[in-house]
Amino acid sequence: MPQIEVIGVYSIEAPEPVHLIELSVRGADNGFAVGEFTQEVSDQPQSNWQVPFMEQILSADGAKIIADDSEASLKPELFRGDVRFVFFFHQLDFQRPLRTPFGDAMLPMESECPNRLLMIKYDQP
Repeated sequence: MPQIEVIGVYSIEAPEPVHLIELSVRGADNGFAVGEFTQEVSDQPQSNWQVPFMEQILSADGAKIIADDSEASLKPELFRGDVRFVFFFHQLDFQRPLRTPFGDAMLPMESECPNRLLMIKYDQP
């Protein structure tokens, strides 16, 4: 079973509540879809739950962008094996886990975005 680690949840300056989430998935030999990451909203149907926005695959050390969301969608092989990536997530609830294809992942406390990720810019949907 692949292992997931939430490396960080970073505050983002935006007109709406949004965070940048950094994750590492190890051993995803069969790959995965980023759209399967979500957070349950108990009084809403699953079709209304938030999903990742503007995902970007990072180098193993998290210092470089290897593929943005449009490139990654054309290369599913980038989501196999060991993968480090980030995505924006709206309306994040720190009291609820992040649902992933590999089980629930608890969220760490929000922190300031590290300098190595400052090249990632949020575009309002």
